[in-house]
Amino acid sequence: MADQEFNFDAEFALLDVGATSSLLRSGTVRPTVLAFTAAAGVEAVSLDWHCDGTRASAFEDARRYVRDLGAVAYGLVAHLRRCDAGYKFMLPGEDRTSAPESLAIGMVSSSGRLQSHVYPIRRSPGRSSFGTPEVSQTELWDWCPIGDPWGNPFCVGDTVRFIPRDRAVEPGSTLWNSLVEITRLRMHEDPDNSEDYATFLDDLGNGVFDVFGRPTNDWARIVLRPRTVFNPIGSLTVDASRVELINAGAPTLEKVAAL
Repeated sequence: MADQEFNFDAEFALLDVGATSSLLRSGTVRPTVLAFTAAAGVEAVSLDWHCDGTRASAFEDARRYVRDLGAVAYGLVAHLRRCDAGYKFMLPGEDRTSAPESLAIGMVSSSGRLQSHVYPIRRSPGRSSFGTPEVSQTELWDWCPIGDPWGNPFCVGDTVRFIPRDRAVEPGSTLWNSLVEITRLRMHEDPDNSEDYATFLDDLGNGVFDVFGRPTNDWARIVLRPRTVFNPIGSLTVDASRVELINAGAPTLEKVAAL
């Protein structure tokens, strides 16, 4: 399934029909990611988590899954509930409240095609139905945590390095000199942890950082932090195009359960 042979419209239509039929039949759907690959066709994983704190890890594992498979496109299906802070992803068995529910269906391809339908769900005794969907072909969906694993292939836990002739902090600048001075002072005051401080200076000079996350609704940028416990610079948000991968991080959960 080469990217030029991937029929985006047909696959999205099939995904739309399958997801809406599934929700009407069972009353809900589990958050599911489908990866469309040249080698295996379509592979799907359903996501699970025990609390909101592990939800981000589940989606990050799904993002890594799509990236590592070399998928030409991915789809995402989720049962959502609108909240003041945005959306809550619902799992089967969760109690429903009076908050509006939606079925979200999206697809993204490596060629840059995007499509999403967000259907409002109407409940009545013994049946469910859908309202008119919100249709989007824009660059960003605020309900999609996976983003663009082709334009920005970096996942949380990856180790990256700034590309040649680029640095997080310009050598010789006032900030650079201050960081070096602070670090050397800490090495003198805390010799037991001098290795960590020395590693920070080495990484700063080589432009090496760990990927900590991505800004909400900005698929092209990543958030970086030093690899060391010692961290006098906090977090840095940069364009993904400024760095290259050194080591890919491992999944943060034990597994992503297959459908």
